Amino acid sequence: MQRELERTLWRGMEIGHPPQWELAVASGVDEPGRTAFADRYLHRLDVRWRPLKYVPNLDKMLERHRRKADKDQKLKLSDLTGGPPEWRGVVRQTPGGTVVHAGRFFREARLLVEAAVVWPKKRNRVLENAVLASIRPQGQEKAKRRDWQAMGLSLTAPEGFELRTSAAKVGKVRWEFDTGRRNGPQLTVERIALPEYWLTAPLREWLGEQLGGEWKQVRQDPASFGPHRGERLLSRVKLGPLDSLRGRRRLRVDAAWQCPVEGRVYHVSYVKTCRAEELSLPAGFAVRCCRAVPQPAEA
Repeated sequence: MQRELERTLWRGMEIGHPPQWELAVASGVDEPGRTAFADRYLHRLDVRWRPLKYVPNLDKMLERHRRKADKDQKLKLSDLTGGPPEWRGVVRQTPGGTVVHAGRFFREARLLVEAAVVWPKKRNRVLENAVLASIRPQGQEKAKRRDWQAMGLSLTAPEGFELRTSAAKVGKVRWEFDTGRRNGPQLTVERIALPEYWLTAPLREWLGEQLGGEWKQVRQDPASFGPHRGERLLSRVKLGPLDSLRGRRRLRVDAAWQCPVEGRVYHVSYVKTCRAEELSLPAGFAVRCCRAVPQPAEA
């Protein structure tokens, strides 16, 4: 039986892949859409997407691969057959294995998607078709809320928030979202896989240590996050005299909890300038934990 695919959700695109094909390349906010996945030895899957105002001729796009094969007689090229509906492609035989180049135009989303699947050993047609069939624009591509799932993190960003930066260190993933407005709200999410290394104190004390020197702690309380107990911390920073006259203040709420299923610590920080005395995490925001950690296997 074919193993269940891991899902990666990145910048509006959903991609299924074996769990051991890990995300190696992820496009930035101002870059063309792209993800690339690799196993322990080499790249296995490359997916690129871009919006188009016209319906492309996929056969003509594949001509570049055919021309390359005509110039290099060592390359054996054939048309892709038996693939998922609406996917067109070519299969390239090389001394190092097989590379499948395929493309599809999603009319409703007006997106052209191109994928390359690398098989260094025997080609797995069942897995290949499952991967290609799983690639699609998210169902919420026209909505302002968006799901994200990669690098061990899975969340729904609030309306109007875009992922600006992402960083992954050993045992620690950090994503930073904002609305693109100057001095607008900011949302940061961290997933800490080695809490015994990253946490220098018990969770309650550690959360307070995450505040910068300019932030003044207002209140800290135990809180529930789904089935987990954690800590919630409210703090503020002093603004200029004009903002003070207008009753505006810069508030920050931090939340942290440990998921016993994953053994990971989650830390969320939300900053906003407002006139309120209290601040909650933004509406529509959700972090999903309690996810089983994928087990390595050959594919």
